[in-house]
Amino acid sequence: MAKIFGTDYKALVEELKGAREEGKKIIMCSGTFDLFHIGHMRMLAAAKAQGDILVVAVKSDRGAALKKEDPPVMDQQIRMETIANCISADYVILVDYNTSRNINYTFENTASYEWLNMFEPAVRVIKPDCFVHEDNKAITEARHQLFERYDVEGIIQPRTEGISTTEIIDRIKTRLLIKIQRDMAK
Repeated sequence: MAKIFGTDYKALVEELKGAREEGKKIIMCSGTFDLFHIGHMRMLAAAKAQGDILVVAVKSDRGAALKKEDPPVMDQQIRMETIANCISADYVILVDYNTSRNINYTFENTASYEWLNMFEPAVRVIKPDCFVHEDNKAITEARHQLFERYDVEGIIQPRTEGISTTEIIDRIKTRLLIKIQRDMAK
């Protein structure tokens, strides 16, 4: 099982010292990881294949809710523990959105600001060799600025087509509505 460090990035850096001295490549990837599915597993496996040690950044409940209208179904502690039990993950951290955090970057849109607000502290302290991220056009420039500032290689990992947490939730809602309609018609 992977070790969970939450927001204690400095403790993780201490933990990683020996691996860095051995020349091991530290990879970071991120996500909400709500209602864990095959797309998540593929993302983690692809990220792990880029190096030796995988640090998985799980978005906090507050941070994840920025992107969607609703907070995740599973809370951040459960989502971190789920990732910690994945064979690809070595370490799990939590990235959080903080309105009082000062972000000294230029950004094009709200999504870029929110992403930088969550990820800059983790990347600044941990300094991974590589960051594997899903393709999100809204934050392309934000990612570029952050990775360039800390000399991090950025790799885009395509999403698994046809499956997402949002689609799973929508299917459940649709099935429930159909059932309610049928029950009412009886």
